[in-house]
Amino acid sequence: MEILERVIVWYSVQNHGDGSAYPRWFLTNRDAEIDQDRECEMGRGWGEICTGKVETFIGSDIHRVAVENSSEISDDEK
Repeated sequence: MEILERVIVWYSVQNHGDGSAYPRWFLTNRDAEIDQDRECEMGRGWGEICTGKVETFIGSDIHRVAVENSSEISDDEK
């Protein structure tokens, strides 16, 4: 039996531009906040920071996407 290891991932709510919204997943709160700042700079942001966290498991689809998205945040921005 495989033991699943829990992990917290953070999200940044994105404005899809058609009235819908979706989460982008990140490994850290800081990465999610940087993503929110980018959205505001492009004029697609919200009136307030829209980040949060959820618990998932290492290796889940959400965790894999969080790893990819966090790797896109440059070290200069962190």
